[in-house]
This record gives sequence, structure tokens and C-alpha cells, in this order.
Amino acid sequence: MEFGYTEEQEKLRQGIHDFFKNELPADYGEAPVRAGEEMEQFTQDMQSKAVKHGYPSAGWPKKYGGLGFTSLEQGVVSEEMAYWGFAWPGGMGYNLVGPVILAVGTEEQKERFVPPIARGEVICFEAYTEPNAGSDEANVQLKAVKDGDAYVLNGQKTFISGQRKPDWLFTLVRTAESIPKHRGISLFMVPGNSPGITYRPLPTMSGSRQNEIFFDNVRVPKANLIGEENRGFYAAMATFEFERAAIGLDARRGMRRMADFCRTEKRNGNALIKDPKAREMLARQAMHTQIGWLVGWFGAWRRTQRQKLGPQSYDLSMFLRKDWQPHSANLLMNLFDMYGQLEGNSEHVKFDGNVGRRWEASRIIHPAGTPEILKNVIANRGLGLPRVPRKFNAMINESLESE
Repeated sequence: MEFGYTEEQEKLRQGIHDFFKNELPADYGEAPVRAGEEMEQFTQDMQSKAVKHGYPSAGWPKKYGGLGFTSLEQGVVSEEMAYWGFAWPGGMGYNLVGPVILAVGTEEQKERFVPPIARGEVICFEAYTEPNAGSDEANVQLKAVKDGDAYVLNGQKTFISGQRKPDWLFTLVRTAESIPKHRGISLFMVPGNSPGITYRPLPTMSGSRQNEIFFDNVRVPKANLIGEENRGFYAAMATFEFERAAIGLDARRGMRRMADFCRTEKRNGNALIKDPKAREMLARQAMHTQIGWLVGWFGAWRRTQRQKLGPQSYDLSMFLRKDWQPHSANLLMNLFDMYGQLEGNSEHVKFDGNVGRRWEASRIIHPAGTPEILKNVIANRGLGLPRVPRKFNAMINESLESE
């Protein structure tokens, strides 16, 4: 079966392609660039230009700053972004925060929070993970206590992705002690500069930054409660539905560059592409690229059928990405041997020093859930396999602690 764009979608795709081609440097995404002020400013300027076309929030209603695109049209935008290796600085807001507020927020909240995100004026962090609440979001311990017309927050978040100080923290908190635990969790938009919030950066070897965030008697207005009190866990599940769905898995540009490199690079007098390891790596990359493309577009189509068919029980996109990323990086590192560890400032560097950077980045796979957690989602929602009973989980934990 052949899949392709309609005439209108192709026109849209070409327009977005031309935008990135004209605005990005010719070598963008080729040489490894670590995060820094210069890079942050460049991506922010790019986002500002894209906002004028409506690209970052294309799938949102026009009333709130979007273009009213369907999931398929939004997929065209996401695919072109991935092709050029670009990500919006306000990506958390565009991909997670805005869509969830549009889904569960009040009309006042939609009008208040969503348009500034669409205009690229604010940076949002998804502040869910805690030292003892990562995969188990129901175990959130950041507590919120009512005090007049506000809530007072005390606790900690950790491994929160973000390069710079946010304007908003999209935050899960515990508002009630309940059994089961997930029925006592609420979702808030917390101003990032609130008195009592402290940030501690956690640099990673890939150059990206995670953060520890501490809350000490932080007051948050009741108006910032997103959705119903004690129903935040369900909003969080909606967040994961957006987060784990991805058309932005387009590795075609990088794959073609690698194939061209293998055709011109010599090893023992022969083109590298003659090496069995190189051929295996390219073949595997081509297969996974095509599979990711098909799965991503199936998810986009499925979201257009949500009202008719209900929510998609699971999406393979993020799992495929996380499962393949370390394998792909290892294949590259094995092919380049010691050259793979060299960076761009070495005269002996190969492939612009991208191999080592890609290997480093492939180790950062926890956002949106580890591959093991995503397997659990697929097993439970996709295959209908039962969950491990709570009492057995308790026994397993007790056994591990005793050891």
C-alpha cells in the first residue's frame, strides 16, 4: 500500500520545507553543537519567525492562536521539523502543556495560558517526576494544602528537563491522602519565579540539562488548578498520550548523510560502504526509519478518528524511538571504532564528530517513560495482559529492600 500527501498537504509541506531551508544554516544539525546562550538565542529567533506562520501551534484552534489544523496537517509540520533536526524552545508548551489545557482546562484558563504559549512568549517545564515518583506517578509526594484562596506547596521534583528558568511549571501535586493514591493528585500551573522555588541544575553528558526543583511554602492561586481537584492523575495520563505520540521521528536526512559518507570514506583502500558492518548499520537504519514513519502517521490518522473510535490505547512511536536509539548509536560507534570518540576540534574527526555526541544523547531516554515502562503500557493496553497485583508488588519491594 502506498501512502502520500494530498495536493493541499504537499503544498503545505513544501512551504514548511522551504521555510527551514531558507532560515537554517546549510550545515544545521550536522556538526555537534552543545547547548549554550548563543544556541538558545538562535533557536528562540527561529521560533519567533515560525510563530508568524503559526507553525508551532498549527493544530490548535484559531481562537487560541493556532491554525485549526487537523492531526494530519500538524503531522506535516512535525515531520519537516524532524527532517531538519529542529525543536522549538517552547516545545514543552507546544507539545504537552497547551494541548492538555485545551483538553481539560476551563475557558478562562484556555484564554489565559494558551495564547502566550502559541506566541512563543513563555517557557514551560513538565514538573512531574520526584525521587520516589517517576514511573509511578501515583506516588507523587509534593504536597499542596489549601490556605484561603490559594494552595501552599512543599516538596521536591527531580530530573525535570529544561535549559533555562521557566515561566511556568506544569506540576503534579498531592492534594489528598487517598486510597488508591492516584485519586489524591491535582495538576497546577505554578509561576516559575514564585517565592520559595529553588532550582538546582543537573548537567548530563549529552549537554542537555535536567533540574531539581524545591518548593518551600510556595503559594499558588486556586485559579491555577487545571481540571478538577484530585483528578490530576487523569490529566497526567492525557499528557503522556501527547508525549508518547510522535511523528517527529524522521531520520531520513541523517540516514542519507551517513550513506553519502560511507560512499566517499575509504577504509583499507575500499569505500566504507563495502564494509559489512556499514551495510548492516545502513540497512537497519533504513528499516527503522520506515517503520517509525509508518507508525507515526498511523497515530496521526488515529487522532483524527478520536471522537469516533475513542482514544488510542497505546502508541508505538516513542517506544520504537527509545528502543532503537541506543542500538543505532552502538552500531555507529562500533563502525567508527576509536574515531567515534573524537569531537569536532580534532583534525582526525570523522562525520563532523557526530558519532560520539549521538552515543551520549542515546543514553538520555527517561523522558516520557523508559522502554521498560512503555513495554508495560503496550502489554496492558495493547495486548490486554493483566497488571501485577498490588500485593505482589509490595512483596517484591519488601524483598528488594531486605537484600
